Amino acid sequence: MKVFTRDYRTTGDFPAAYSKYFDGMRYCVLDIETTGLHRENSKVILVGLLMETDSGIRITQFLAENHYEEYKVLDAVLEYLEEEHADYLITYYGAAFDLPFLNARLDANFSGCSISMYDFDLYRFIRTGTDLKSRIGSLNQKSVENYYGILEDRGDTISGRESVTMFDEYSLTGNSTLEKIILTHNREDVLHLHRLMHLALVDVEDMESALASYGIPIMGGDYSIRPEIKKAGRGASAGWKLRICGDQLAKPFSSAFFPDQDSPVYASFNASTRMFEIEVPVSNAAGFDGMPYLDLKPLGLDSGQSQFPFDLRNDPDYVNGFLILNPRTINLIGRLLTESIILKNSK
Repeated sequence: MKVFTRDYRTTGDFPAAYSKYFDGMRYCVLDIETTGLHRENSKVILVGLLMETDSGIRITQFLAENHYEEYKVLDAVLEYLEEEHADYLITYYGAAFDLPFLNARLDANFSGCSISMYDFDLYRFIRTGTDLKSRIGSLNQKSVENYYGILEDRGDTISGRESVTMFDEYSLTGNSTLEKIILTHNREDVLHLHRLMHLALVDVEDMESALASYGIPIMGGDYSIRPEIKKAGRGASAGWKLRICGDQLAKPFSSAFFPDQDSPVYASFNASTRMFEIEVPVSNAAGFDGMPYLDLKPLGLDSGQSQFPFDLRNDPDYVNGFLILNPRTINLIGRLLTESIILKNSK
């Protein structure tokens, strides 16, 4: 296996509306090259990873020199993510391809390990959270790069399919020209995905709702939440509830909480499925301009003495023990409520 690194002096931050949900978390852009699309009988032969440095960004690539070095590449990726303290991944179609593929190959190599961390899949995010597909049709990475005017900046000239054919020859000959072409293709995918993050996120009109629909990382990326207001029941007895679905990406546990005289919260955590669900009733009031609101007192969140580093009573949408619910506060209370339950369970 060979290791390659390249540094770039680049500046710029992701939009503030996005970054506030990832504050203190280190991201790693990831892209893989494989010998085929079927993870049962294909192998990982190259992984490119991009992380920030003090002076810009650094791309690290782990390249197998033949078809028998897959395990070396996989071990190197696991070690890299741990040593570089990566908190979450940025991928393009990674939720459906890269991560399932990596984990399947880790299993096939009897590693006993898996990659279980928050993945911000830009493809899935722009497909569900923007209208970009209706504007440009195909959402493959190069089509999106072309839309944002950066496709022509690429330094590679091959496709992923051509990369597979070239690797077959490279594994037999060790040809340095083929090696350079394969590396360049992967490196450009990673570098341009990083550029797309800066360009595409600026176009998102309602980041709060888009992230809530996609999944918001909490507790350092160990869990993610998707909070929303849902109608509960039918007819005259119908009401509203705050529903929080989520994933236990790390440290999964099983537990259940039911509403009682002290708390209106229902919660169910399942370690085997790594999923959870939380529900709490909310109300509507004409005095709040018809906006739904949440009583914080029975939730234990109406106090500056809670375990959280800020006081909800200073929030602009706080009114006499109640929190008016809008996309921003739905995300905020979803995080606080989920974290309070998880912390309670860990005691």
